[in-house]
Amino acid sequence: MKRLILILPLSLAACLDGGDETAGTSVECALSGAAGFAADCTMERGEVDGQRLLTVRHPDGGFRRFELGVPGRGIVTADGVEQANVERGNGLIEVRVGSDRYRLPVAE
Repeated sequence: MKRLILILPLSLAACLDGGDETAGTSVECALSGAAGFAADCTMERGEVDGQRLLTVRHPDGGFRRFELGVPGRGIVTADGVEQANVERGNGLIEVRVGSDRYRLPVAE
């Protein structure tokens, strides 16, 4: 049991160390099937083990994690069963996963 206690904090620290992470960029979201968008979510970019990730945090503490730059697929869900549906807009993409939708800026 002591070994688990020592390993767990190290594992969490490794997950949180995102390198070039940009924390707290506000993005519009429509959660749980909401009709309209509001700037209630934040996004963070990071990299873990060479994998470029984007995490969108909900105001209730929930979040979605996406993998960026997947060859031939672009942005995909990094965890969970539901797949991301992506539509390109003017300077942004709209990502839908289940009943949640996000408007994310397109990286230059």
